Amino acid sequence: MRVALDAMGGDAAPKECVQGALRALSERPQLQVALVGLEDKIREELDGESYDAERLEIVPATQVVAANERPADALRKKRDSSIVRSFTLVREGGADAVVSAGNTGAVVGAATVLWKLIPGVRRAGIAVALGTQSHHTVLIDVGANIYCKPQHLVHYGLMASVYAERVLGTENPRVALLNIGSEEGKGNELVKETQRLFAEAPFNYVGHAEGNDVFSELADVIVCEGFVGNVVLKVAEGLSERMHRQFDAVMESATFGRENPESVEILREFRRRTDYAEIGGAALLGVNGTCLIAHGRSDRRAISNAVQLAHRFAEAQVVDVIKDGVENARSALHREG
Repeated sequence: MRVALDAMGGDAAPKECVQGALRALSERPQLQVALVGLEDKIREELDGESYDAERLEIVPATQVVAANERPADALRKKRDSSIVRSFTLVREGGADAVVSAGNTGAVVGAATVLWKLIPGVRRAGIAVALGTQSHHTVLIDVGANIYCKPQHLVHYGLMASVYAERVLGTENPRVALLNIGSEEGKGNELVKETQRLFAEAPFNYVGHAEGNDVFSELADVIVCEGFVGNVVLKVAEGLSERMHRQFDAVMESATFGRENPESVEILREFRRRTDYAEIGGAALLGVNGTCLIAHGRSDRRAISNAVQLAHRFAEAQVVDVIKDGVENARSALHREG
């Protein structure tokens, strides 16, 4: 399996991307990585590093999409960007998956245009695994589609179930629909209509989830429209960052560390479990290929974990399983979206 890594994507590119690739290669012997981007910049970062040239290749691209560029303009004007070249490499059979910490809109656009959507799927969705002490809950969609129809949400539930089962190892994942209350009849028209379709859908639907259930163990998959999901994700990230700063301040206290060594280890483990870098990236589901979108602030650990997650996705043949699931569910999802 070979992962195409957009080496120019992210706030600390290409340094952290290159270091993340090297780290992933050292931790996963069967992995190969193609670093896609400005060749001279990538070689500067590789200078002096020890690596297997048969497992790490540079694929040149002459352009870079900036984080603040309009996705449509970037895709039209920068056809040799590291983002476009990464997706083209997979389309041409030169790689099995793409990882990028670059412009999210451009990544989604490139995947949709160059790979197309899975037959029967009308909108791609971004799925992120949010960690708790004992398991991860997959939240979908967190920003790819803010104008959802009920059929889109049904596909999201189906696709995220495959993610939870095939990649995260969750048996018969429980799927919930995010709502303002758990009672029947609550919610807007989108939620009410989606609830009816969820009851007929070929996955383990367990009812509504409220905002405070996102980090509980009520469900393994929580489905919502992209606008709501993005707000939930950003609130969670902000809270996590604040907690981590508080934990770091406590752990750096010499007095606390000497007197409470066991507590320090507990805090460190909790910090690790709630750090976005632990998973590495969010999966773009619904397109004809494996794509992981990493956080723009990703460091080498996050990039390494994203690359390894993409490798697991490709190995588990998630896209093929989703295709089969969507095809088999056509009778339940009979209305056009």
